[in-house]
Amino acid sequence: MPDRGAGRRVATSPQHERIFSVPRYYDVAFGYRDFVAECDFLCETAARRLGRAPTSAVELAAGPANHAVELARRGIAAHALDREPEMVRYGCDKAAAAGVALDYRLGDITGLAPWSGIDVALLLLGSAGSLLTLDDGLACLTATAASLAPDGLLFLELPHPRSLFGDDEGTEAGWEVTGDGLRVRVRWGAEDDRFDPVGQVGEVTTTLTVWDQGRKKVIRDRALQRRWTAQDLIALARLSGRFEIVAWYGALDAAIPIDDAEQAWRMVLAMQRTAPPR
Repeated sequence: MPDRGAGRRVATSPQHERIFSVPRYYDVAFGYRDFVAECDFLCETAARRLGRAPTSAVELAAGPANHAVELARRGIAAHALDREPEMVRYGCDKAAAAGVALDYRLGDITGLAPWSGIDVALLLLGSAGSLLTLDDGLACLTATAASLAPDGLLFLELPHPRSLFGDDEGTEAGWEVTGDGLRVRVRWGAEDDRFDPVGQVGEVTTTLTVWDQGRKKVIRDRALQRRWTAQDLIALARLSGRFEIVAWYGALDAAIPIDDAEQAWRMVLAMQRTAPPR
């Protein structure tokens, strides 16, 4: 039987509100990643750049806050920020269940956060795509710099450039995962998603098909995402006057360079805070 509502064009909004409003389903859908290995990379890379082991971190647009919770398990003072109240509640509950302390606040990544002196900030899983304009990007860097220590690091993770300009442009991606008593099928993108090449902003339709206690649910929404290029990010860092890009990777893995034609599948960069311009 086809999904109810399949083929209907859903309204576009700046964020995936419907998907984010069901954090448990979202967590299973995107929880396939190896958070332990990714946090190994983040901690080891930060230690090399800082010259010391990081003692504090903040996960921005944190969602379920899986990286923040894992960092807290390692004794790092962990903080998180998200604009969705449901995600904040879910992340706090997840940290409590893991027996770790997590300071999770409600807020936007373009606004000033209540922290300062943080060693490491994380903006992962393509969340920077929600920054639709250059001004949004600059506001995010300005706010993040205010939260960081003078030599603090910001890690960004975005789609690899080949997914922006390669042969797979406009194709749909899908996967299926199980966990927490759920089966979740994800479809990322749809054939009728539109893209504005001038603004570099495109629509992304996301569909979660969830089997929960024998009941099937379909959750679908369409949001806007900016396609940030490497040159965009270089310009953004320079314009901010607060960051220098110090490393590029093709995954959250130090062994995979961004130009690795076989293994690189993400665009990961480390920005280090610099003295603000006078």
